[in-house]
Amino acid sequence: MPPKVCILNEGDARSFKFAGIAHRCSSRRHHHFSRKEVDELVKAGELIWLGKHRRVAAFRSARSWVKVYTRNEFGEVICCGMQLVPGDGGF
Repeated sequence: MPPKVCILNEGDARSFKFAGIAHRCSSRRHHHFSRKEVDELVKAGELIWLGKHRRVAAFRSARSWVKVYTRNEFGEVICCGMQLVPGDGGF
């Protein structure tokens, strides 16, 4: 089985340079893609490589869904929706 590449969210990508990732990562906190899939996404401009060993990548322009509340004049929530925002949503 070919080695999998870790696909980190924006927050984990920022902390990657300090903590790193174990050689045989089996974390469920992030996704894992095949090297071929990642190479195609890097060529398309969606992902960037992190580190020199090409075992970790991150999305170039990460976006996340967050809750957005609509309130009335009294501050009560009348509607809750979702909005796509830049970054990892603070998770």
